[in-house]
Amino acid sequence: MQQNERESIFNAIEAARGIGCFFCKFLSANDTGANGSHQTGVYLNMSSWDIFFEGPIPNNEIKSRKVKINFNDETEFESRLVYYSSKKEFRITRFWTNIFIPHTEMVGALILFIPMHIDEYKVYIFNTEEEIEEFIETFSLSLAENHMTYYENDETIEKESFELIIKKLIHGYDHFPASIVMSDISRKTFMEYHHKNEINPDSDLVNWVDTEYDVFKMLEKQIYKEYITEPFNELQPLLDFANSALNRRKSRAGRSLEHHVNYIFKKYKLPFDNPGKTEGRKKPDFLLPSTEDYQNSEFPAENLILVGAKTTCKDRWRQVLSEGERVERKHLITLQQGISENQLEEMEAANLQLVVPKPYHKQYPKSFKDKIWTVQQFIDFAQDKYIYMMS
Repeated sequence: MQQNERESIFNAIEAARGIGCFFCKFLSANDTGANGSHQTGVYLNMSSWDIFFEGPIPNNEIKSRKVKINFNDETEFESRLVYYSSKKEFRITRFWTNIFIPHTEMVGALILFIPMHIDEYKVYIFNTEEEIEEFIETFSLSLAENHMTYYENDETIEKESFELIIKKLIHGYDHFPASIVMSDISRKTFMEYHHKNEINPDSDLVNWVDTEYDVFKMLEKQIYKEYITEPFNELQPLLDFANSALNRRKSRAGRSLEHHVNYIFKKYKLPFDNPGKTEGRKKPDFLLPSTEDYQNSEFPAENLILVGAKTTCKDRWRQVLSEGERVERKHLITLQQGISENQLEEMEAANLQLVVPKPYHKQYPKSFKDKIWTVQQFIDFAQDKYIYMMS
């Protein structure tokens, strides 16, 4: 991470902590104008209404107000918040015209709004995985639905029946279970609560990851309670605790997707190794049908599938390209919510097939709508290739 990026993320985290509330979302192709929409501006979710407007949501009128924007601690300008009751949506306009960045390249970037005063907001855009992950992990956010409205010490989660079930399941834990156990709890809780016997690999993958966020947040409250309620008498123990908590958040987020993909592959009876092993010390996340077949020079290379599983992939997608010399076209399953057209063209040129849960496809440029696979499409592709091994 470059020095200016480091300063920007540090300032954003400090400002967000100081105010105690914010709204953030991943920018879609519609938000940035990459889809050629005539309506310019960033769409804001209705859950963030109280951060941008006072009073109830009107039923039959257009509501708007001017606000001052401090962008990335560098530029100040005036924007307009506008709500359309006919569409039940609101957005911030006069935004992209005031900042000198290639906004159509910001698809998949994280935008953050922090209300400093009634008519003033600090706004940051993070467009590298390091920045995005550091912010998300610092506040342990779930952006499975693309957006998040955050209030410090918000206890509403415990009032919901679904979360109460989770709370009962984890009651008594005095340490964090293995990440694979946490993923298993999340899946079982979601499937049983919604009375589901069959899985939808696209929507349920998103649901399981989101549920696991709730499980982890509740475990943090439960396990860290004594650390939070009792004061630290020295600085070093406080720093050690903070670093340990943050590292655990990073580790959990990275393993969560892999565990759930593993489960889906098993449910569909796909042959695979997780992780696989190719050349030297290279270990791709998933290797189909097996490491043994990959190492067998007589096994047809066209029948090998190499799959990476990365929560975000704006920068790290290239890592997958070098993980198996025998596999010409690699696959990457990701929860990345939007990527710019230029980056998608780079992936296509590098012979990388992107696999994204169907609910996130709307975040991508329209020109690539038919080129990005759903999780179900990947499963169908793999089943057709290995049907002789699955009977």
